[in-house]
Amino acid sequence: MQIVDDAIILGKNQVKNNNHVVKVFTRNYGLQSVYVSAQKKKKSAKSAVLQPLSLCQIRYTKTKNSSLPILQEAKIDVPLLNIQMDIYKSVIALFTADFLSQVLSENTEEGFYDFIKNSIQIFNEIEEGKSNYHLVLLLKISKWLGIQPSLGDGPNNFFDIKEATFSAVKPNHVNYLSIEETELILEILSIDWNEIQKIRITSTIRRKVLNSIIHYYIFHIPGFKKPKALSILEEVFD
Repeated sequence: MQIVDDAIILGKNQVKNNNHVVKVFTRNYGLQSVYVSAQKKKKSAKSAVLQPLSLCQIRYTKTKNSSLPILQEAKIDVPLLNIQMDIYKSVIALFTADFLSQVLSENTEEGFYDFIKNSIQIFNEIEEGKSNYHLVLLLKISKWLGIQPSLGDGPNNFFDIKEATFSAVKPNHVNYLSIEETELILEILSIDWNEIQKIRITSTIRRKVLNSIIHYYIFHIPGFKKPKALSILEEVFD
């Protein structure tokens, strides 16, 4: 069976004989892994196409003889030249793709694919606020994943990572954020994508909050692990 679908490239791993397994998030079938032979890669799925967060149209085949669908063709749907040419954006894209490959599933809820695609297109275009893109995405996508934090009844002074709630008083455990960090989390959750430039934080706070958000995902997404690309992201932004 041959399938043509929109896809977001999340990553690739080399297997034997220079072949690759590419992880993609598709519009109609959600998270998929497809097999790319070295010969096919040279002809119709070049490395430039299979970059993290590339927005593509792919054609792949499911057969009884292969455990994985076989990628026949991948072509760029929306060019992301600014991401490819900007070292900071490229590293954020690598981290984001690494994160998405862990939290996405075969979920094809209407609007979910377009939410991610639109956020990537916005990231490609923006300059001011680009260093905060991944913070915004990680928090906003929590709604689609069913783990969005709940607001408390009173003042939302502390973000309780363990209970996924905001509270007026300090929780009786160590897994919560300070008032300053909590205010930032609330700000990010409330803004639209076109307001990302309004977020004003230092690199130290950004790093601290990012690690707290990752800690949140470890608590609430089974099997979630700290993205490998986090160390590269921190090194570039130090």
